[in-house]
Amino acid sequence: MENPSLLSAVGKLAIAGEQAGFTLEQMIELLNEGLSVENLLDLISWRLAETETPLASRARSSGRDRVAEAHSWADYGQGTP
Repeated sequence: MENPSLLSAVGKLAIAGEQAGFTLEQMIELLNEGLSVENLLDLISWRLAETETPLASRARSSGRDRVAEAHSWADYGQGTP
């Protein structure tokens, strides 16, 4: 996967999902079971709203090491529809 924009988007999705309490494996499983990316984003947003902590402050505190994990996640899903 060589598209930097796609990698960035997947990284942001992975970070937000983890901040909402999902593991990468759980998010992959949900997508593989047919949940759309839009519905996954809605679910993440709902869970983040439950904690009432602004996403921006969580993103700053989570660190950049999650981006590398997200790249692995994107590579994992590369062969799936």
